[in-house]
Amino acid sequence: MLRFLLSVFVLVCPYAFAEPLDLNKLAEGQKIVVATKQILLEEYPAAFNPSLIKLNQGFLLTFRYCPDSFSQFWINYIGVVLLDENFEQISAPQILATRPKRSKTPSQAEDARLFLYRDKLFLIYNDNVDVTGSSLCDRRDIFIAELSENNGRFTLSPPLKLVFEEKYDTRLWQKNWLPFEWDKTLMLTYTVNPHEVIVPNFANGVCCHAYETTGAIDWKFGELRGSSPPVLVGSEYLAFFHSSKRTTSTITDEYEKWHYFMGAYTFSAEPPFKITKVSPTPIVAPEFYPPSSAEKKVIFPGGFVVADSLIYVAYGKDDCEIWIATLDKEALINSLVPVGKRP
Repeated sequence: MLRFLLSVFVLVCPYAFAEPLDLNKLAEGQKIVVATKQILLEEYPAAFNPSLIKLNQGFLLTFRYCPDSFSQFWINYIGVVLLDENFEQISAPQILATRPKRSKTPSQAEDARLFLYRDKLFLIYNDNVDVTGSSLCDRRDIFIAELSENNGRFTLSPPLKLVFEEKYDTRLWQKNWLPFEWDKTLMLTYTVNPHEVIVPNFANGVCCHAYETTGAIDWKFGELRGSSPPVLVGSEYLAFFHSSKRTTSTITDEYEKWHYFMGAYTFSAEPPFKITKVSPTPIVAPEFYPPSSAEKKVIFPGGFVVADSLIYVAYGKDDCEIWIATLDKEALINSLVPVGKRP
């Protein structure tokens, strides 16, 4: 009888005897992350999910801010702030206007990414402009807008909604599109695996399929989703992705929780933009996953800057913090493995 009860328990609770994920073990021997620094914005506590780009004045960082994550969690704003070379704040944070003044819906803009296109600064983000108090059942769309600066103040052009009609009805949430420039053309990574690239029409926002390649990516930590806009590094584009998996780990008292992970990949600099190399395991540092009571353990990279031998990655942590990770570029590149192979 006892044997029967144990077998039933294992079937009902498949994670009961699973080995907890050892995040410290994943970090052993990587030597990719050489430093981390938290960015604290006094005016906007609990801001999260940043993006980052280098400007003449220093670094421009975007962030997501939810004033009331308990009763009005759907209201989110996009903010910007300037940082110096040491990632110290040198301007007052500013909330961007993503709505016209007479809009009937409050801002529900999430997870903006900064990027350059034809030497102009742009922002891409997802939003719901139709429903106040949007829920998981409501659609989210992708928007793009030019970001301009005048006497220290940043403003957005009227946002353009992007629609990939071919697959619009297959995804309720349009999120994590990654913009990159090729041959003076704006390209957008729609999905990471398969690596599907689409092209937007700036006249009407309609996007057309351009290229799609597949590869045998051996990743055991959830679906690969886009995170940072790709940057041409050497002879290939480099980008970061995130994934999520509900699992037990050594930092959650062995309770099952969602864990979000960061990895990197490269793809060819010419069409069809085939993925060439990828992280074999999550990029981890001891500071990434400290024990806490957070419902989710989140590392969410939103943008990066290459500076000589270093890479600065802006990432959100546990949906309530902003951090910058300094990576050793050579160590990161050397850690990537060819698609279809394991180290």
